[in-house]
Amino acid sequence: MLPKTSKRSPLVVSVLNRLLQTLSRSLALYVEEVRPWSLAGHEAVWTAIGRLAADGRMYSQRVAEAIIEHGGQPNPGPYPLEFATLNDLSLEFFLREIIDRLKRDQKMISQWASELARVPAACGLAEEIYGNLRGHTELLERLAAEL
Repeated sequence: MLPKTSKRSPLVVSVLNRLLQTLSRSLALYVEEVRPWSLAGHEAVWTAIGRLAADGRMYSQRVAEAIIEHGGQPNPGPYPLEFATLNDLSLEFFLREIIDRLKRDQKMISQWASELARVPAACGLAEEIYGNLRGHTELLERLAAEL
């Protein structure tokens, strides 16, 4: 039985689960786990990716809690199979891919925030995540320009 504050909302749960999968199965989290080859001197890039991954984990937890609050079951799904084909590539390549994927993710999250407009807390969370990813994207673009 759901707590009295919980509401069953299949649409909200569906949108939040898409957000959860985007966050918890991001290329940044994958890269952090497989740690591709890179030249010495890329500590700033690794630090930025680590912070992006940490924020992804933190927001994944918050989204999972929101899913439960709305009567759903968090379902992050697996990493995309295509990530495994990238394992032997350099950090520079991964950085470009992460930036490209962050930009795509921001577009999707903006759309999802619109879909959640009638649920202020969920919409606010999506908008917060959007802003966070935008900040990470800007930092990673500056770092990529320095490589």
